[in-house]
Amino acid sequence: MNFKRNILVITGIIMLILAVPAAAQDIQEVNETVTEADQEIAAYVNSEEISMQELEQFAGVRNILMQILQTNQEFGSVMLQTEAGQQVVDEFQKLKLEQLITNKLMVQEAKSRKLKVSDEEMNKIFDQQIQALKQQNQLSEEQLEAAIQKQGFESMKEYKELFFENNMNGFLINKLREEVVNKVKVSEEEVKDYYQNNKKQFESEAEKKVSHILFDDQAKAEKVLAEIKAGADFAEMAKKHSTGPTADKGGNLGYVSANERGLDQTFRDAAMKLEVGEITNEPVKTQFGFHLIKVTDYREAGVRDFEEVKAQIESNLKNKKKSQAFQDFVENLREKAEIDIKL
Repeated sequence: MNFKRNILVITGIIMLILAVPAAAQDIQEVNETVTEADQEIAAYVNSEEISMQELEQFAGVRNILMQILQTNQEFGSVMLQTEAGQQVVDEFQKLKLEQLITNKLMVQEAKSRKLKVSDEEMNKIFDQQIQALKQQNQLSEEQLEAAIQKQGFESMKEYKELFFENNMNGFLINKLREEVVNKVKVSEEEVKDYYQNNKKQFESEAEKKVSHILFDDQAKAEKVLAEIKAGADFAEMAKKHSTGPTADKGGNLGYVSANERGLDQTFRDAAMKLEVGEITNEPVKTQFGFHLIKVTDYREAGVRDFEEVKAQIESNLKNKKKSQAFQDFVENLREKAEIDIKL
């Protein structure tokens, strides 16, 4: 495996620990099967070749077969040594070839439109990639650079160049999609029609607007509660003392229903017992710590107002329109293209 190539896959680095060794003969068969196809042509797309080697790299057949062999040698041998197993591999390659043809068409179209990724955009993309690698692997800037150099890169500059060499087609496809869908609009009338015809989607239970202050220590929670009862502002105390992620919002969790998923049941039950303006008489203990809970608003069960869900509907409709517009665009590319499949 060429680590210099694989480290650059934009989806990240996947570490596999494979416990069962594969038979040397079977591994040789994987390599021979792929090597025999390296110089063959899988398809022509507008006269541009897709080699079997390119298809194998795109489909990752070698890696998949190696992983199967190393995790289940018996099953891997069946895949390699039987006609049925070869048919599965062939069908998988045909599926991946269709995807590769579509990608090739989109890259050709992007280049014909002279679309480019600017230096500023590349710097931003690369900075995001570096931050992701540091976070995923818990490395400092210096540690990451040292790790990259250990893999054979002379510098971060060389790593960056190869990163874009390997991933530029994907970025061009993204640019193409942006250009195709950027004119998609959703009218006010479409949003209203959707709301009127799908009101059941916007039905809601009775809800209470809840804020909380989270503490690791019960004694501190009780001390702050006493300050609030003496007149201290709940939201300000949340900003000052809460260890929860909503501290900067004054502890505001938004509207919560009696059947709200994702909330600790003890917390939810305590909140539902409160009236608007009330605060729990004592800290509520959950798996996360000790909470002071306050209810600041209440709304009856019913259909949410149009203005409340308007932005959500518009966003959903626009995303659907964009997906359909790009799908139609790609299908049109395929209809006009000269595609000669050799598999």
